[in-house]
Amino acid sequence: MESKIRIKVGTIEVEFEGSEEYLRDQLPSLIELLVSMSPEEQQFAEEEEEEEVLPETTDSSKKTLQLTTNTIAAKLGVKSGPDLILAVCAHLSLVKGADTFHRKNILAEMKLASNYYKKTHGKNLSQSLKSLIRDGKLIESAQDVYAIEAETKKWLEEQLRGL
Repeated sequence: MESKIRIKVGTIEVEFEGSEEYLRDQLPSLIELLVSMSPEEQQFAEEEEEEEVLPETTDSSKKTLQLTTNTIAAKLGVKSGPDLILAVCAHLSLVKGADTFHRKNILAEMKLASNYYKKTHGKNLSQSLKSLIRDGKLIESAQDVYAIEAETKKWLEEQLRGL
């Protein structure tokens, strides 16, 4: 069943529409993160919110796993920002069924992986994305819109099937 909720904390507003499972399991950690942000961080987040977001392409038939980003990060042995980005993209692709992911969505999902996310990952996001593109693991399909390279996606699926 789909649920819809809108929450405003200070200058940040979050609107969510999706599964009750996500609402129950993941949204509380996002709210906690927003509440804990300093006013300067809220201002930075608000500036990022002003970016135009292209809709992600999703297909429920492509959803193959039911794992959180934290679980995927643990299975993949995340040790760095680029590693976390791959775990996030795996979650967005293999769990949520998205073909492409906007930079803003990647950052938001990274923050939900509270066991692995560090503020430096957010600050170095652009450099980490460039590194993953250069290494052939991600493809930039449009400005700030990314997809997992086919061989990388296949490898991620193989790594995560053991769960």
